[in-house]
Amino acid sequence: MGTGRAMPATPQEATDIETLNAMMGGSLDPSHALRLLRKHRNNLEKAASALLEGDTGEDDTGPYADMPNLEPIDTGTVGPRTPPRTPEKPVIDLTKDDDDNELARALQASLEDQPPTFGPSNRAPDPNWAMVPSNAEVSAPSGMSQDDQAMSRAIEASLSYNISEDIFEELPLEEKVRKGDTPIALRPTASGLAYAALVLHGLFFVPQIRKAIAEWLPRPEPGAEDASVTEIVPPTAGPAYQVWTLLELFANMDLARLSELCVDAAMNAFAAEPWSNPAERPGDLSYRFYERLVFVVEHTLHYNSLQNSERTRHRLFSLQYGRQDAEPDDPSRDNLCCVKVSVGVNPDVNDLVSSLAAELAPDPAKVASTKRQVILEPSEVIAFQLIRDAAPPSYDAAIGRKSERAIFKYPRSVYLDQFMKESSELANEKRAAQRKLLQDVKDLEAKKKDLLYFNDKDTLADLQSCLYYYQNVAESNVDPKRSGEIRENQEKLAQVIDRVQNEAKEIESTIVRLKEEAHGMLDCPELQRYQYDLRAVIVHDGLFGRSHLYSYVKYKGKWWKTVDYVVTEVPEENVLNDPAGLHLGAGPYFLLYSRSTSQEEEDARAPWHESIKDSVKHNNRIFFQQLPPEVASQVVDPNSPPSSPYIAPTPSEHTIESDTVEPSVSQDERMDTTV
Repeated sequence: MGTGRAMPATPQEATDIETLNAMMGGSLDPSHALRLLRKHRNNLEKAASALLEGDTGEDDTGPYADMPNLEPIDTGTVGPRTPPRTPEKPVIDLTKDDDDNELARALQASLEDQPPTFGPSNRAPDPNWAMVPSNAEVSAPSGMSQDDQAMSRAIEASLSYNISEDIFEELPLEEKVRKGDTPIALRPTASGLAYAALVLHGLFFVPQIRKAIAEWLPRPEPGAEDASVTEIVPPTAGPAYQVWTLLELFANMDLARLSELCVDAAMNAFAAEPWSNPAERPGDLSYRFYERLVFVVEHTLHYNSLQNSERTRHRLFSLQYGRQDAEPDDPSRDNLCCVKVSVGVNPDVNDLVSSLAAELAPDPAKVASTKRQVILEPSEVIAFQLIRDAAPPSYDAAIGRKSERAIFKYPRSVYLDQFMKESSELANEKRAAQRKLLQDVKDLEAKKKDLLYFNDKDTLADLQSCLYYYQNVAESNVDPKRSGEIRENQEKLAQVIDRVQNEAKEIESTIVRLKEEAHGMLDCPELQRYQYDLRAVIVHDGLFGRSHLYSYVKYKGKWWKTVDYVVTEVPEENVLNDPAGLHLGAGPYFLLYSRSTSQEEEDARAPWHESIKDSVKHNNRIFFQQLPPEVASQVVDPNSPPSSPYIAPTPSEHTIESDTVEPSVSQDERMDTTV
């Protein structure tokens, strides 16, 4: 038809093309099939016969041959529109009479290596001439897929982000009223400190941490040992001041009726470093911030606590680990508050427990059992930093996304018994049995592949194509002998296909059973005494700025998502399967777990000191007085009245000259929690 464009396939022609393509094992060029159909006036059977005889349909005299040439699609293009077609291999004629070796030769030919015909195209798409979907945009650099372009645009947007444009949005007072038990958001005025605020936010929702901080009071100064507990003097410097800041912040998160609190004072107290470089991972900053905070809190609770006069060591954050054969005084024993977990290194290890097992319980053939690291003394809380590769995962237009793009799985509960020294012997026995099962699975998968594929070609599909030919295409021409041959070949092929399918189904059934058995090998009561429940998850969506970091926390049996000042309830499924940042090498990066407790213990009100509670309650009243009357009339305060009269704050460098609410920093100074 000259340089004109062929008429597109009608719906019936498209259906016939699919039939011909299936008959040829999925390797048929649609344009080739369309030409044959039109040459034989849309007679499917004749087109199929011609196809098997090697007819390409180039001498098209079909129903559209008499149409005038159309205008060229692209007059500036010289040469063929599509790459030249690879010369086709001679097709064995299955319709002619032959000896008994005809079927065997046909099957052998179908199993020979052939260059692939179909697959996603990397050439720029022409909307008027696109037989297969293209993964490249017209204006894109050569070889860049649409997925790579999407990633490139996202990275470009992140790098062009201007931190000065990340304006701190201050809400009017009437929009700061806390609704029911909705968690309070923590907001620093500096965008670069949002990651640290989310860490503090998550710590409050760990019941063991909340209780330990609420029960803490600083030891009296030397010479004041007999001072009354009701006359606590807040520390003004040092580690104790940092813990006191945390104490008052947590008390406000529990009792305050504002929906958000400014945490600039806490950021200053803990000297949080800002996230100012888009290339830096917020997880690394969070790890360093958490590590410093844990050191301060644990040492303060140990050495400067009124309730711990004996200075008893309580492992709230830091577990102790070391070699399995380490003695109590072995210098190799060390403390750890946050476990770093590499994500995406091994596609077969893409969940938290498997990653821990790969690190702490490697194959004994590679690492002797006595050299393994085990948990010697557990902690109440354990944190995990999920570290992803700095370079974004690559794409291949032919095979699609690689396995490291799968969501990294972390469970709602994890049992650490298998990594404990006291359970190591039983755990090692279970793992040995588990490894044997998994090896059996690999052997069966290899057997199934050998059964279904030969030289990377789908044997079963080839057999089914041959059967389709004898059932729907082959003609006997009223020849009894030919009819008998066709029936005999149909029966042989059907029997072979049934045997292959049944054996493959049996192998798959065994694989599923062995995988389930291996997966549950360590699920026994003896290895389920140290249960840790997920309390908080911090997520980075891959871009830069305060709105691109958010957290999930569990509070009173519900999960809540906090993005800046917006707090919403979400289902647990969202928490455990958040795909954010998946294509940018980001996603959930900080997990907080703690020992499992009853729901009653989780929901219990922390034992705040009476003076701390009264300070928050007084500030609630001041906040209500500043609200518009129509808003204040609808506010319900679940707290009991203060037990002491209100004392006006003494002016200091920490207070502000305004009428806004100032939850206290101390008995005499009140912390600014407005935004």
